[in-house]
Amino acid sequence: MKHLRIGWIILAGILLLMIFWSPVHSQEGPNLLRNGDFEEGGPGQAWPFQDGIPEIQVAPGWRAFYLDDPPAYIAPPPDYCQGDARCAWGRPEFRGTAVYEFANRVRSGQLAQKYFSWNRQHEAGLYQQVSGIRPGTRLRFSVWIQTWSCMPPSPEQWNVCPTGDRSNNPAPMHIWVGIDPTGGTDWAAPTVVRSPEGNAWDTWTLFQVEAVAQSDKVTVFIHSRADWQDRIPRINNDVYIDDASLVAIGQAAPTPPPPPPTSAATAPAAQQPTRAPAASPTPRPDGCRVHVVQPGDTLFGISLRYGIPMEELERLNAGSLGPNKMIFVGQELILSCPAVTPTPTPLPPTPTPEATPTPQSGLICVLAYHDRSGDASRQADTEELLPNAVFLLSDATGIMGQYTTDGISEPYCFAGLQPGAYQLSIQPPVGYEVNGPAQVSLALAPGGKEEVALPLKRGASVTVTPAVVLPTPEGAAAVRTSVWPQVLRWTARIGGVLLVVLALGIPVWWVLSRR
Repeated sequence: MKHLRIGWIILAGILLLMIFWSPVHSQEGPNLLRNGDFEEGGPGQAWPFQDGIPEIQVAPGWRAFYLDDPPAYIAPPPDYCQGDARCAWGRPEFRGTAVYEFANRVRSGQLAQKYFSWNRQHEAGLYQQVSGIRPGTRLRFSVWIQTWSCMPPSPEQWNVCPTGDRSNNPAPMHIWVGIDPTGGTDWAAPTVVRSPEGNAWDTWTLFQVEAVAQSDKVTVFIHSRADWQDRIPRINNDVYIDDASLVAIGQAAPTPPPPPPTSAATAPAAQQPTRAPAASPTPRPDGCRVHVVQPGDTLFGISLRYGIPMEELERLNAGSLGPNKMIFVGQELILSCPAVTPTPTPLPPTPTPEATPTPQSGLICVLAYHDRSGDASRQADTEELLPNAVFLLSDATGIMGQYTTDGISEPYCFAGLQPGAYQLSIQPPVGYEVNGPAQVSLALAPGGKEEVALPLKRGASVTVTPAVVLPTPEGAAAVRTSVWPQVLRWTARIGGVLLVVLALGIPVWWVLSRR
């Protein structure tokens, strides 16, 4: 009997260990963030106010950033603000949200961070600076984000969200996460390595980015910019954040040690050491040197690596940089091009008829619009420009430029193009598809200008993940029912564990009982 009791005690320990171990909390390596699960403080304890501002209540370990005034690249909704962008702009409020209030607005645990603006655009987010990082460490920042974006059905019904707690006709939220490998706290700095932009309407969506630490501090950022669409700002712009982690996933390739120094005074001239270039650029057939962007690269880091001023790097690649000077993996960045210096020759007394003029460069101008009528012909007064459409321009040598629309300043022109054949392709924004071919062939004449307006329509690819119906602020009775999804998940988990323990327990019990 003694052996039987010991066996059952061992099985009970295994059962408790399996119940409280959850894949939700497993990850590779320790989480370097403080309060990555947003549980610090616990339910019922108020999070601190940042800088004493009651509207800015942020989870411990995190700080909020926001713009009180619209930046220069923001234009007001047409026919809404009479040209004043400030009337549709505002600082969002930051709050905690709890599972007993809104179950599907918390991914795990009891709490999540929330910030929101009502009937206003905003640009804001969270950041956290992490110290004690070994330079050269490759890091991965992951965070789960969910948004709620509701547009009124018409300007006359500006305070109506017809689908309650589900997004209705959502506009882009411009969500991205980033790492500043130098440890700076400016989210708009060129040193920030950003993930691709995306949306997360009504469903928890994972955003990730990787970068190599360049100092003993790094900073992680969570960003959103609530946009407007259909000539009016949205009513609700809610952002929910949970389960963030920063983990080390390896070390960058070590730099080989330099050769032993040689005295310049005693070494022969043929043995004098020469300064090696910081990196090896790739030559192109036209003589230009280019760098192919690798994971973790930043425009600032490339500038330092090759000793090229940032302004010169931006000028050489003006047609291929994304919004806020974003770059992407696999992109070719021009480092330098050979200057065409004609050999001086004596001027003839009369112009030679054989001289041919230099071909004039041309333009290819693009825009993307919402083809509401479906006829692939834009009506400017009713069919608005669309943001987040990505245009890629290429020729026989590869990609010549990339541009992401903002829905405001188009048409955008790829300038300085030599005569020849080009291919223009488009990647539609989330929720849209091209009403026609997604790639256009163009023949650019010397000094010519080609204008391309690609029609986009609402796509059938938009999927809405079923979720628990959220309680309205007035529906106090419905609040209690929102915890049932988590109860069911735990019941299923415990049931599975019990089956495993039962399968293991029967053989153990049989062996012990035989003794």
